[in-house]
Amino acid sequence: MDPIELVTHRSRPVPADRLRRLYDHVGWWPERSAAEIAAVLDGAVAVGAWHGEDLVGFARLVTDGRFRAYVEDVAVHESCRRRGLGTAIVRELLAAAADIDLTTLFCEPGLVPLYEGLGFRATSQVVLHRA
Repeated sequence: MDPIELVTHRSRPVPADRLRRLYDHVGWWPERSAAEIAAVLDGAVAVGAWHGEDLVGFARLVTDGRFRAYVEDVAVHESCRRRGLGTAIVRELLAAAADIDLTTLFCEPGLVPLYEGLGFRATSQVVLHRA
């Protein structure tokens, strides 16, 4: 298999239609259109994982640029899972935002060990959502 290249969105922009396909593959966000995804990507701190021309992984930060950041949409194509790609993507994303004071994420319970290995720690805070 050819190597997978991790590249920031700034260096190699992620086309919205490619990210839409990755979301479809992992079963996420069917309600998000390519146009809405493009608008979010416009100013995003994000990392794409590329296998040639195929987007096989992705993650982005929602951030104020200095004090707080939130890791969002860590997705890895099924064909590339269990090889450390998700970890590598998040590491690259965190390196791109090294000056942020506090970075937060939400995850499924089974992913806690992965993120703890990247320095994240569970807290006793209660997460509330308003939709």
